[in-house]
Amino acid sequence: MNGSIEKTPVVNFSKVVPVILLLMIFSLVIDNSFKIISPDLVEYFGVSATTVSWQVTLAGLVIGIGAVVYSSLSDSISIRNLLVLGIVLICVGSLLGYITHTNYWLIVVSRIIQSAGLGATETLYLIFIAKYASVDEQKKYMGFSTSSFQIATVIGILTGGFVSTYLQWQNLFLIPLLSVLILPFILKYLPKEESKKNSIDVLGLILVAVTATSIMLYMSSFNWGLFILFMVTVVGFLFYVSKNKNAFITIEFFKNKQFMFVLAIAFIIYSTYSAYALNTLSFMMTTIYDVNLDTVSLMFVPACLSAAVVGMFSGKIGKYLSSKQCVYLAMSLMIISLLIGTIFVKSSITVLVISLILFSCSFALLYAPLIDTSIKSVPTEKTGAALGFYNLCLNISMSAGFSYSAFLIDKKDLQFGFLSFVTDDPIALNYSSIIIIIVAIALLAIILFWLLVGRKLDINTNTSKRAA
Repeated sequence: MNGSIEKTPVVNFSKVVPVILLLMIFSLVIDNSFKIISPDLVEYFGVSATTVSWQVTLAGLVIGIGAVVYSSLSDSISIRNLLVLGIVLICVGSLLGYITHTNYWLIVVSRIIQSAGLGATETLYLIFIAKYASVDEQKKYMGFSTSSFQIATVIGILTGGFVSTYLQWQNLFLIPLLSVLILPFILKYLPKEESKKNSIDVLGLILVAVTATSIMLYMSSFNWGLFILFMVTVVGFLFYVSKNKNAFITIEFFKNKQFMFVLAIAFIIYSTYSAYALNTLSFMMTTIYDVNLDTVSLMFVPACLSAAVVGMFSGKIGKYLSSKQCVYLAMSLMIISLLIGTIFVKSSITVLVISLILFSCSFALLYAPLIDTSIKSVPTEKTGAALGFYNLCLNISMSAGFSYSAFLIDKKDLQFGFLSFVTDDPIALNYSSIIIIIVAIALLAIILFWLLVGRKLDINTNTSKRAA
């Protein structure tokens, strides 16, 4: 296959960035609109929450794997052409989904094809910024990405909630077809990068896909056989990249302890977002408060808009707080917001909206500093691969959070006695118990960050001061 860019063309950021961001927002809108409708799909198909979660988790898995695939292909194929391919896949999957909407498993297949296209946008935006923007501007543009994510989340959730309530949910498959309207602008404004011949490491990418799939299957059923499969595939992948000099990524990449530690921490903490905000909260509101999904979707408006503002100012916040301080602050606020949801699970919708606002803002604050901490120790020529793996991690993490929260929701009898002071309603106590488990997961993330990353950053800072 042809590829690997030789010359860096002149780029008009004022035109290119809005185009890629618009496509990224649109892609995220599509993905988020399908996440909020899980309660309706449970009723429509008569299946469990765990089964319905597959249309979200497998789609997220494909988006995550796509992050690695597209980042690898970006060394061989221009970003312009990869985005065109993404739009084609989005439209093909969406058309198939609309036509076959009465069969749940064909819906899953359609979502997988659709998501293979959706996975192009966010990763290629980050690679574009890392490739063409100056070091000083990169944080600013990453902040735009965070804001776009939040804006897309609220639009997507509103779209999913209102379409499923007032129209039929399958009409969501028609909306992605509008992505073809962005195609002319991509062809016009994105640079035509020069390339030379370069091989694609197909086997390496397949091993990544198998590894990611095995951990996703494990997180859906907690079957130890699947965990063993995951460990075997991890060992196989590491052996492969250590022996193959032409692998798309080398073993030295995985010897970078700071990057790998941050990757593991990001996996843990980002799973809590989908577990609480995108899944547990939806079922909790429809079950405890007996409200429709359009009302649930409206709860996300102030949360996502507030988070978008935080994302826009994340670059300025970075001037006053270090990346490490931002990570500690964001994770602490997440835990507080989850505790509010735990304790006031049946107090009022207003309190839960406050919890969601704080929770969403925390993730907006976390994104840029955490990714900055992760790639700070990565050589410049490996930044694309690092961003690809980082996005793979986040997408698998979000899918994993959706899976384990669906597993807990299906149990229906998870009631911790020490939370009995919260409510005497067994259903509310069940959801309070689920949220406290999510709190424990967030606590694990902040402890691991302090143990594995934060202390080392302190040591390096003190060493630099003494040397100066």
